[in-house]
Amino acid sequence: MRIANGTMINNYLRSLSKSEQRMKIYLEQLSDGKIVHRPSDDPVRAIRSLRFGTDLFTTDQFTTNAKDGTEWLKQTDSTLSNLGEISQTAKELTIQAIAPNPTVGFEAVSKQLDGLINQAVSLANSQMGDRYIFAGQQDKITGGPFERMTINGTEYVIYKGDENKISMPLQTGAPDPRKDSVNVTGGEVFGPLVTVVDAATGQTYQVATFFSDLLAIKNELAKPAPDMDYLSGTALTNIDSGQERMLLAQTEIGARMASYEMAQNMMENNYTTIAENASANDDIDLARVTIDFKNSQNIYDAALALGAKILPKSLADFLN
Repeated sequence: MRIANGTMINNYLRSLSKSEQRMKIYLEQLSDGKIVHRPSDDPVRAIRSLRFGTDLFTTDQFTTNAKDGTEWLKQTDSTLSNLGEISQTAKELTIQAIAPNPTVGFEAVSKQLDGLINQAVSLANSQMGDRYIFAGQQDKITGGPFERMTINGTEYVIYKGDENKISMPLQTGAPDPRKDSVNVTGGEVFGPLVTVVDAATGQTYQVATFFSDLLAIKNELAKPAPDMDYLSGTALTNIDSGQERMLLAQTEIGARMASYEMAQNMMENNYTTIAENASANDDIDLARVTIDFKNSQNIYDAALALGAKILPKSLADFLN
């Protein structure tokens, strides 16, 4: 059977092109270390790569949420501890003032309490970065959520935040404030909140009861003859109620902090596992691909040498 030169040459050129394409694939893989560069290279592997990429992104975002949430909760826990100490100091000063033989004058205790109230307001306006931790979702309100103000001749500490939760989710789906909120609001810590209307302007304000109780004790001790029954009864009871409220908030924060720390450790481990699986799916075996590339290069070079023998000679070849 006779094979025409044209058929032999066309077959050769097709084979040479395939050899060149194969070498190009290996070179592309060696250039970035990846197996798949387009879905057509390996559809199944490409789909797995997309899935791994999505899982890595999601896990990384939730890990960041867990870290940020843990830092927020730690800051809140520390602030609540300091507020608890201030509340306990206020209670001790009140007890000293109502003792049978007080060692400190009423006016001096009143001034000390005034200083403690200022410290407590400052702590209530604590920030995490540029966000106020007790302001609810009004966490960037100008001047902070708490402010001392005189309304209708009476001094209060008003609350300008809200009672909404800040969520840093640890899983997909709609946020669940019971599980993924990182804040306690001003009303939860310093409440209950009471509405006061300014008689002169008609404007309404939310007043924090915790501060109102301390201000009432301070004002009572500033009188020439303080009401000892009030100080020894209602005043101390109100302080105890404020302390219990703060302790409850701190307990809740502690439980959430443990949950976020556990979630952070778990997601960091998950990220490592997913990254390893993604690497096994996407990355080349460098030694193997290098050998394959060298082999394909040798085959291509040999094919070029063979082509010199089967391609038709030109006029220049005869002239030589």
